[in-house]
Order: sequence, then structure tokens, then C-alpha cells
Amino acid sequence: CISLDKADIYVIIYYTIFTNGERSFFVDNFKEQLVRANSGTAYKITKVFTYIFAVLAVLFLGTFNLILTAIFGLAAVGLFFLKKRLYLEYEYSITNGEVDVDKIIEARSRKKLITFNMKEVELLAPLDSSEYKSFSGKPEKIINAVPNGDTNRKYGAIINGGGKRAQLIFVPNKEFVDLCFIYNPQAVKK
Repeated sequence: CISLDKADIYVIIYYTIFTNGERSFFVDNFKEQLVRANSGTAYKITKVFTYIFAVLAVLFLGTFNLILTAIFGLAAVGLFFLKKRLYLEYEYSITNGEVDVDKIIEARSRKKLITFNMKEVELLAPLDSSEYKSFSGKPEKIINAVPNGDTNRKYGAIINGGGKRAQLIFVPNKEFVDLCFIYNPQAVKK
């Protein structure tokens, strides 16, 4: 006779997945890391001048001075797009060995850079390590997922799988690297 107490029943309820009438226990390994950009003075100055030039373009439009309207209008549009490039964040997430790297532009829009499984990684090591430097046959495609001005230790991942071959340059923290190590201990060099 098996006796179950209340805690055992909760474990069975919350961590059991029924597939084809069989019970299996499943717990996700998940880690998410947001690497924020250093929103320095360049971003703030660009933002202020974008608004100043836009207001000047509207004012000169009222005086029918089309040349100055065009100059200030084009400057405002150019600075608007430059401003977006100055404030980038990156999000790294790993769920059961599946790694997603996203670029977040001005904390508003998100663009997926790459998704891969840790089993597809040939090497994940610090960029300044001898293992990474001596790795032969590095892919030409390089995905940079490091915000401007970030001084944390940079890692490189050589990804080869699913028809994609690329180098990913990023700044994972220790917990993220440790979780990657669980899914591919031969490739991860701490």
C-alpha cells in the first residue's frame, strides 16, 4: 500500500504531464537575462535635438521657408533613426537547452536575432580564452548581442546546426553559462 501525503499529491498535480496514458515528471530549466544598454549622454542629446529640429521644421513651415523646413525636417528624421540605434538592449533566455537571443530597440520593439539548441553549439567560451582563439573554422557570420559600452566578460558561441552556422558574441552571466553547461558540457568552457 502506498501512502501519499498532501505534499506528494501537490507535486503529482503540478509536475505531471499525461501523454498516452503514461505519467512522466517534467520541470523546465529556465533562465532569462536582460542586458541593458548604458543610456549615456549621446542618446539623451540625440533625443533632445530630434525634438528641437522637429519643432524648428514646423515653425519654418509656417513662414513658408521651404529650404530651412527641409533642412530641419531631414535632420529631425535622421536623428530619430540614429536615436533608435543608440539605445539597444539584449535578452538572452534558455529553456530546456533552447536558447533565444532577442534585440530590444528603445524598450519598445523586439527582434529575434537567433534561436538554437545547446546541442548545436560546438564551443561556448570567453572571447579572451585560448580555446576560443585557437578554434579553427569559425563561421564568417557574426551576431553581436552586446550593448555599446558594456564592460562585462564577453563570450563567443560557435553554432553549427539546423542549416545555420554563426558566431554569437554576447555577455551571459554565470548562472546562464552554468545552465548552458548542463545541456552541453563538452562545448562550454567557463
